[in-house]
Amino acid sequence: MALISQNLAIQLQAAFAAAAVDLSPTAEKTLANAIAAAIHSYIITAQVDTVDTGIAVGGVNSSTVVSGGGPIITPANVTGTGVGKLS
Repeated sequence: MALISQNLAIQLQAAFAAAAVDLSPTAEKTLANAIAAAIHSYIITAQVDTVDTGIAVGGVNSSTVVSGGGPIITPANVTGTGVGKLS
């Protein structure tokens, strides 16, 4: 999912609006925490797509005959993909 900057802007505006009327000694700290929370919630909505590549160098099944083919040849180039969220 793409990051939606409008959501971050709304949360930041709300943080500053709340800070504008907060006259307590901790108002600055409350604002900082609200900004941090807004940025955190914005960033963790990102979807991360990855492609990982590597070289398989063998192992237990490196010489096992696969159905319809010959032995697994090593080293072999391998690729995997993944989709995840930041946390």
